[in-house]
Amino acid sequence: MRDEVTMTDRKPYLLRAIYQWIVDNDCTPHLVIAAPGAGWVHGVPLHLLQEEMLVLNISPTATANLSIDNDSVTFNTRFGGQPHQVWVSMQAIVSLIARETGEGISLPPAEGLEKGPQDSNVTPSTPDGEDKPSGSHLKILK
Repeated sequence: MRDEVTMTDRKPYLLRAIYQWIVDNDCTPHLVIAAPGAGWVHGVPLHLLQEEMLVLNISPTATANLSIDNDSVTFNTRFGGQPHQVWVSMQAIVSLIARETGEGISLPPAEGLEKGPQDSNVTPSTPDGEDKPSGSHLKILK
């Protein structure tokens, strides 16, 4: 009798592979994020978090220090000429596509994204002594 094996989430592995494939083919990788204003994204100007989906260019020329970890994607970039350190929870990422061709990977969204992170472990990690990026205090009313 074989013990049940619990495997880690395949999403970050697939994203790393597709990212490399897109870049190797001289295309621009765009990360698509669902429910960005619910607390799944930090370091992005508030006006960009108001939509249902957020698309970010994560090409090597648009970012620095890009890291696709098992729990999040982090990188440095500029918005309106101002430097920003961006953190995106892996749970909110729904696709990674090449801008030029639309090819890439689409992934099912996590359940309950609109409610935001319910787990205190789903927050950006920062070195000791630094403030954690704060989410928006604004609420979208419909």
